[in-house]
Amino acid sequence: MITQWDSMQSHGVHVDLKELLASPGFRAVADSVRDYAIFLLDANGVVLTWNTGAQHIKGYAPREIIGQSFTRFYTEQDRAAGRPHVLLAEAARNGRVEEEGWRVRSDGSCFWADVVISRLIGPDGSVVGFMKVTRDLTDRRRAEEALRQSEERLRLMVDAVTDYAIFMLDRQGRVASWNPGAQRLNGYSAREIIGEHFSRFYPPEHARESRPERELEIATTIGRFEEDAWRVRKDGSRFWASVVLTPVRNAEGTLLGFAKVTRDLTARKRVAEEMVERARQQEAISELGLFALRTPELALVMERAVRTVQEILHVEDVRVLRGDDKPPPGARSVPIHGPERLSDFGALSVSPSRPLAANDFSFLQAVANVIAAAVARAGLEEQVRVAERERIAERGRATEAQEALQQRDEFISVAAHELRTPLTALQLKLQSLERTSNPDRRIERLGGAVRQTERLSRLIERLLDVSRIAQGRVEMALERFDLSALVRQVADDFRDPSLESRAPLQLDVPERVEGCWDRLRLEQVLVNLLSNAVKYGAGKPIVVSLEADDHKVRLKVADRGIGIAPDDVDRIFGRFQRAAPIRNYGGLGLGLYITRYIVEAHRGSIAVESELEHGSTFVVELPRWSIKPVDEHETAARAQA
Repeated sequence: MITQWDSMQSHGVHVDLKELLASPGFRAVADSVRDYAIFLLDANGVVLTWNTGAQHIKGYAPREIIGQSFTRFYTEQDRAAGRPHVLLAEAARNGRVEEEGWRVRSDGSCFWADVVISRLIGPDGSVVGFMKVTRDLTDRRRAEEALRQSEERLRLMVDAVTDYAIFMLDRQGRVASWNPGAQRLNGYSAREIIGEHFSRFYPPEHARESRPERELEIATTIGRFEEDAWRVRKDGSRFWASVVLTPVRNAEGTLLGFAKVTRDLTARKRVAEEMVERARQQEAISELGLFALRTPELALVMERAVRTVQEILHVEDVRVLRGDDKPPPGARSVPIHGPERLSDFGALSVSPSRPLAANDFSFLQAVANVIAAAVARAGLEEQVRVAERERIAERGRATEAQEALQQRDEFISVAAHELRTPLTALQLKLQSLERTSNPDRRIERLGGAVRQTERLSRLIERLLDVSRIAQGRVEMALERFDLSALVRQVADDFRDPSLESRAPLQLDVPERVEGCWDRLRLEQVLVNLLSNAVKYGAGKPIVVSLEADDHKVRLKVADRGIGIAPDDVDRIFGRFQRAAPIRNYGGLGLGLYITRYIVEAHRGSIAVESELEHGSTFVVELPRWSIKPVDEHETAARAQA
């Protein structure tokens, strides 16, 4: 007991409590402190003194609190738990007690307080009271809580990100944190990777070259390191990553580590590479098409086509198969739809060393289409030569042959002009693509190049349509569908071109008009009519309307553009016929020719009402339920006429 008493006494303050209460020096010092509540308690916790700081912090005037129990400064929960007297007992036992907790002001509001209670020991060694010092730490706690919540929100945000690997490295490059996005992207769990050096994310050859360490040096020196490069997952697979490495420093500028953000761009890189390859294929198709137009010898065209496939697809074995020829084992083939008299040119065959993608098959089919067009042209030229040989015997036939030659020359001139325009634009896009390293601009220019190649594909398809019509080989695939939906779909496709031409589209279409037609061919009719309306509409509104009864439908496309001269109205539906000069508007003069053929193949009719400088209205009438199309040879004969 003596030892315990001595220990308690050594931690207390020996005072004469009456002298301390009467001391003006104590009161003067206590009252001069405003930021601390400094007051005395008797042995039972009754308030004996009250300084200015106590009144400022707790809100009580001296007359309100002196003589009252200090327990009123505690929350109801603390009072119910006996916390105030527990603290006095601990201070009496140990000489001093300190804690942080909620305290209550006179108005009932709470504040976060730092409290120190020191025992006061009288001359006889007994505890005669306590000195209590309280400081208001509410602002500090609020700031700490705000910081904690901010850090927690940041942690939750980082943990919620699954498309990006976001993690910290220490100054030596060891992983210090790991978010779910990093686990998904790299394959490591936090337990597996934290503490490991980040060089394991690099291909072995890059790690051997100390590239990870150089990147840390660059980030430290210039404040950031960024690159797109290959990275390695846990399973050894590689992905194309966009990496940003940023140094993290404290307020004094001391380097604490690095923040690393990684994104998987493998899919984007694959798309960009596919677009580059597609543009390269389309450029090759364009060059082959121009060569075929300029070269009358069919054998030379086929030789050039084979060489083009070999160079673009990197294959050696490329064959143009005749009718009954069998492709080699493992070869892949696409059909060549030539005229009946030359149907032995039946397929284009390749023996690839790798699987062919969808774009590769599209490329092969485009080459086959060029061959088909060359075969068709060879047949047409043979017909011209026959006509020329018969000219002496029949003057009328000689005139027709001459006209055929003129049409052929005009066709070659117009086709070469139309093909050269997008080819030139395509070449400019590809040259510009070679000069830029900006990924976004590369994708933008690749998109422009693809649009030009798609334009070339549409031109070639029109040429093939003319060949099929001439041979009576166009088939109609009838099906039941909603014509109103098709009209709205095609109109939506023309929204941007019409706005660029300042010719807004207006639709007057019923909610639903069902019937039986060839969907793709009627879409072709709509595209041709709307293309002409946008081209010749002089920047004025275009109205598309659709009417229907139980037996037929009537489609109208009206513009307020340049109109058609009366002498030209009857001939604009002919092959290679045009009412506007090519130098101003371009085009092959085939759209309305093909449109009339499709309409008549559905047992329908097409007409135009037009006035110069006041626009044109094209009217298409179709039976609503076609059991079968008219005889193809009958329609082809009318189209040729």
